[in-house]
Amino acid sequence: MRMKNRLSLTIDPLIARKAKRVAKNQNKSLSALVEGLLSDVVRGGHKPEPLASFSQRWQGKLSLNRKSESRFEQLANKYDL
Repeated sequence: MRMKNRLSLTIDPLIARKAKRVAKNQNKSLSALVEGLLSDVVRGGHKPEPLASFSQRWQGKLSLNRKSESRFEQLANKYDL
């Protein structure tokens, strides 16, 4: 069996807690989970999804509060809202 190298990572505490929970649910150590994910990345088996743009992330999540103000009506007509 190969010797393993010790590696220190600095990550967000929330992500660390969630990662520990995922590892526990898979009956793995956190080290084994991270090693498996990194192994996929270096072999080219894991293709990260492209990050969504700001507009894609918020699409359909905001709604317009229609007001009966003249300025709002003018802007709504101008921008076909």
